Amino acid sequence: MQKQVWQRITLISVVLLSINISIALILVRVLDTMLKLNFAWTAIIASTILTSVQIGMYAMIVMQRQSYLNIMTEKLEAIAAEKNPSHILLDKGDPYYDVINAINNVQSFESNKVYWLRRREGELTTLIQHLPVGVLVVNHHRKIKIMNAAANNLLGVNLIIGEPLYSIITNHYALTVLLEKIMDTHEEQRKAIQIETDEGIKHLEVTMVYHETSQTHFQIVIILYDLTEVVQLEQMQVDFVSNASHELKTPVTAINGFAETLLAGAKDDPATLNQFLMIINNESKRLIDLVEDVLSISRFSTADVGDEQDDVQIAIKTWLDNEIASMSRIAANKNVEVIDATPVSFNVTTKENYLTQIVKNLVSNAIKYNKDGGAVVITAQPIKTGWQLEIKDNGIGIPSTQLPRVFERFYRGDASRTQQIASGTGLGLAIVKELVTKLNGEISMKSQVGVGTTVTIIFNNV
Repeated sequence: MQKQVWQRITLISVVLLSINISIALILVRVLDTMLKLNFAWTAIIASTILTSVQIGMYAMIVMQRQSYLNIMTEKLEAIAAEKNPSHILLDKGDPYYDVINAINNVQSFESNKVYWLRRREGELTTLIQHLPVGVLVVNHHRKIKIMNAAANNLLGVNLIIGEPLYSIITNHYALTVLLEKIMDTHEEQRKAIQIETDEGIKHLEVTMVYHETSQTHFQIVIILYDLTEVVQLEQMQVDFVSNASHELKTPVTAINGFAETLLAGAKDDPATLNQFLMIINNESKRLIDLVEDVLSISRFSTADVGDEQDDVQIAIKTWLDNEIASMSRIAANKNVEVIDATPVSFNVTTKENYLTQIVKNLVSNAIKYNKDGGAVVITAQPIKTGWQLEIKDNGIGIPSTQLPRVFERFYRGDASRTQQIASGTGLGLAIVKELVTKLNGEISMKSQVGVGTTVTIIFNNV
């Protein structure tokens, strides 16, 4: 390329020299003819005119070259500022064609590189925003560089990029302690912490990673995992074992106590013997019911239930009538009428053993906690999303303060009030909720003390 440039310069110089000589000769002849001056003066005047013309031509060339340099400078500055100016187009014969073409190629390369970098940055930002874990990146000034929506939700604050993290998480002392520790030690930090938010107490596992970007700059990557549900489940398991142990201990203690009393000599009194044997028998039945309920809820709570039946199609009205008939003795003993108010028969596809346990549990409760001469009304009807089952009684009702907890395991409400009417394991409604969930349903309860209780279940089509 340099050889071609020098060849052009040489060619232009030869051409200009030839033109200058020709013009000088012409001027000398013209001036000599017109002014009749001697050769010396003629040469001087011709040289002056020629020099002026050359200076003008040189000035034009310099101005043109400066114009090209200005254009190239502006284009390079625009490329450096990540702008995208239009390409400069020149003829191939132009002396600046190769330089301008190289600048155009650099611009195309940089534009393509910037495009792909921005695209990858956008993909990474989208990925971070949709992660189920909280992500924060804090620079060496403790200012937020990157954050996602999950971090906002977990911390219960409004994080703003560019703002100091400490000014936003003023109530989360445990988090600031970890951040300061990694700032000092430059070592990865991991700890389970507990924070308070407007939604309540949250349990988080925090992982902080130190990343050095240069000798004087670094950033901290903070990842937040929500352990709230895991901690709650662990606590529920602890409570379940504790409550189950307590509930099992009560009938076993009663059986053991009355058996020891009988062995100590009370068996010799026929009346006492009969009374104590009745108590032992009742406590044994209670123990059996409790063990069966514990096994049931343990089995239904697992993801894989080995004894699940296939879905079957049943005519719901006929099926409900049969279930009501099977519980007629219990209802008669409490002087409670159970009514099937289903308007028309329709078919449903479900697991019959699950539905049987749901209905038996709910209807049994409606009978047990009813008043003398009360009624239990069962209604099933199709809806757009599936079908609905409603069990309504006019019994003693439940206080509104206890409604949020009725589906908890071993919860029996006000023991002094309910146990006067009927005893139970406290697992019936918890089992019902597990089964309803397995049948893709939703259960709710409304109640008023002295008026009655209504349980509504919506079974959604799969």
